[in-house]
Amino acid sequence: MTGHGGGDLLGRAHGQENTFGEPLQLLCRVEGVGHPDTIFRMAAELQVHVVPHTHWDREWYLPFAVYRRRLVALLDSLLLALPREPGLRFHLDGQMAVVDDYLEARPDRLRALRRAAAEGRVSLGPWYTLPDEHLVSGELLLRNLELGLERARQVGEPMLIGYLPDQFGHTAQMPQLLRLRGIDTAVVWRGVPAAGLGGVFRWEALDGSAVDTIHLQHGYGHGRRLPLGAAELGERLSEETWAPVGPWLVMAGDDHLPVPSGLDAALGNAELPRATAISNLADFAAHRPAAEGCVRGELHSAASSFVLKGTLSSRSPLKLQHAAVERLLERHLEPIWTLSARPWPEPELRYIWRQLFLNSAHDTICGCSLDQVHEEAGRRLDRAARAAGSLVRRLGVDEVAETFFNPSSFERLGIAPLGTGRPDLVEARAVDPPAGLLFEDQGDRGDLYTFEPEGEPVRAPATGLVAERLGEEPLIRLQLDLHNQRPDHRLRLLFPTAARDGAWAGVAFGAVRRLYRAPGTERGQEYDLRTDPAREWVLAGGLGVILPGPFEYELLEDGHLAVTLLRCVGRISRGDLRNRPGNAGPELATPAAQMLGDHHFELAVLPAAADHLEVARWADVFCHPLAPAPAGLAAPPQLSGRPTEMVSALRRVRGRAQLRTYDLATFKIEERWLD
Repeated sequence: MTGHGGGDLLGRAHGQENTFGEPLQLLCRVEGVGHPDTIFRMAAELQVHVVPHTHWDREWYLPFAVYRRRLVALLDSLLLALPREPGLRFHLDGQMAVVDDYLEARPDRLRALRRAAAEGRVSLGPWYTLPDEHLVSGELLLRNLELGLERARQVGEPMLIGYLPDQFGHTAQMPQLLRLRGIDTAVVWRGVPAAGLGGVFRWEALDGSAVDTIHLQHGYGHGRRLPLGAAELGERLSEETWAPVGPWLVMAGDDHLPVPSGLDAALGNAELPRATAISNLADFAAHRPAAEGCVRGELHSAASSFVLKGTLSSRSPLKLQHAAVERLLERHLEPIWTLSARPWPEPELRYIWRQLFLNSAHDTICGCSLDQVHEEAGRRLDRAARAAGSLVRRLGVDEVAETFFNPSSFERLGIAPLGTGRPDLVEARAVDPPAGLLFEDQGDRGDLYTFEPEGEPVRAPATGLVAERLGEEPLIRLQLDLHNQRPDHRLRLLFPTAARDGAWAGVAFGAVRRLYRAPGTERGQEYDLRTDPAREWVLAGGLGVILPGPFEYELLEDGHLAVTLLRCVGRISRGDLRNRPGNAGPELATPAAQMLGDHHFELAVLPAAADHLEVARWADVFCHPLAPAPAGLAAPPQLSGRPTEMVSALRRVRGRAQLRTYDLATFKIEERWLD
């Protein structure tokens, strides 16, 4: 997007090996020769790699149907231009969903797309959609990548580069996820700290897995609309190759822009001081500059670009609804079906997963699009939930079941890990909510991307909470029903803690510890934004707070841990904010994002947590309850028995059972076949 994604505000580089099976080469014009048929292979000598591309938000400030019409026109024009312009190449934004969207409308163009891919002129994948990394499960990130690679191989060969051009920050385990699927190079724009890292740096996951990462320091749209006149083109390319050391990458495109027809000939006609040609990300990555530094863990800094933290809480109920379908699919439906003797329901599961992949695209799950877009996202979730419910019924699960499945890696209520049985009976008893809980309400004159405080926050004792305990477990389970009738505000639940130094938070396949940041110390392109993402749990000062999905939290100066329940605003973007210079999207009204009406929240508190490992295990108990299961399931797979081992998936792949776990001590993801 422009500002959210494009480069004229602050906002989007790449690498690996040639994915078309040839020695690393590049089509390049001899300097001064302008005829489009004069082509030489000289990748090693190329200094400036110009990559024509489009960044394709499937839905954003316009609905999918409108963008799809534009996509069809764009790809029609590309397939017509390729025979006319032999040096033209085009980067399809790293996502296969755009290919499927096109082929659904133009099935007769599959052969032409395959030909273009085989010639190395169109890049494919590796993602299915470009997902937000904080608001979806780690399992969904991996499955998204799997489907993208699979679909790319069905059309041609995948681009083995972790292309992450516009995500609003990057999760700590992403390098490990890429490595698991054979990818050793990433491309990012947002979230990179100001640490003198240059254009290429080494990015390490929590377990030490690392990828060389190309930083699009001026965004993915810095080379958009290159002029075709020789003098103007030369001047513009000089501006875009400002880094002191090459080779240089120029991303020639932006949000929803068309194919830059004529660019290949223009580059041949221009008098350029450096060898310059149309290229692709794989070839640039093969000749990228050396990495200048190393970063470990998440990339969520606003030092050089917007990370738009307000998207962590925009339309939060839709994010929790999405997480509920993820949990049902990942931890109940697939494992139970794997242990059953029934044929694997591959078509139905692919349908459900695809609905989630479409919703996980960053403009959709982040809640920063037109109301119509999010209405359709809700319908996708409804369809996915109904399809999952149909599969549960096909398993023969009784409404009043006696047998239950334990989705965790440790024994629960007498049921073995990943096993089935009759659970021990426990009594649910009403208790008082934890003392000192507060509601904090504050005006918000921001937009769907950014919180902007208005007036002083108002605090009051938290009322209306219903609390209970099950048996002797230490968790205090809370339910809250509220009716929002006020626009333009943020409502948070405050928990008193003794925290002064920082907090632990759950993330995809792991956990991170974030230090406390005092007001006024967080400077960058967005100013002093101290909220952070958590997945299922956060721990501060010995107090664990658990929600079944992604949520936004902040550690306050007075020691309170603030968890955002609702953030209610009415525009996609505003250009007059103090906390963010300029727009992050179009200034369109989104009245449904005011979140008026009834809302239900379920959360839990662990009052005296020993460490983050204990909170993570109790979060697994709360977020993934025992599930009714049919009798006669196979014996559960053998687990390591380590208290730090957590289950991510138990499923069948091409007829074989696969178990995926991760370790909260080493942060290593392990995959093994069970038969």
